Amino acid sequence: MTETEPPLLVDVYPALVSFLDEALVSEGESALVQAVVGLRFHGWCGCSPTCTYLRTAPTGCADSVWIHLDDEVPRVWLQFDRDQSSFVGMEICEFDLGPAPALDLGRPSGMG
Repeated sequence: MTETEPPLLVDVYPALVSFLDEALVSEGESALVQAVVGLRFHGWCGCSPTCTYLRTAPTGCADSVWIHLDDEVPRVWLQFDRDQSSFVGMEICEFDLGPAPALDLGRPSGMG
């Protein structure tokens, strides 16, 4: 039995990916834009119904280094993977993700 890959983040939350692209370029992190393009949506953290941590990699790949993107509002924190070439997840503090597609059934309440 083979497991299918999770959907691309851009297919689930295109506005978020567009924001991340623009914000990373404006922060001088244009090399990381390519990492964002390939991120997959692995679901929301399940630690609580209101947790706003969105996973973009399997559990166990995280480093302790984060990038904080703050344009007054929205606020998004990106968590690096261990080799700091991509992201394993992000904390969505204040960002309108738009309508939740049917495949995002685990979206935390109060988001959007």
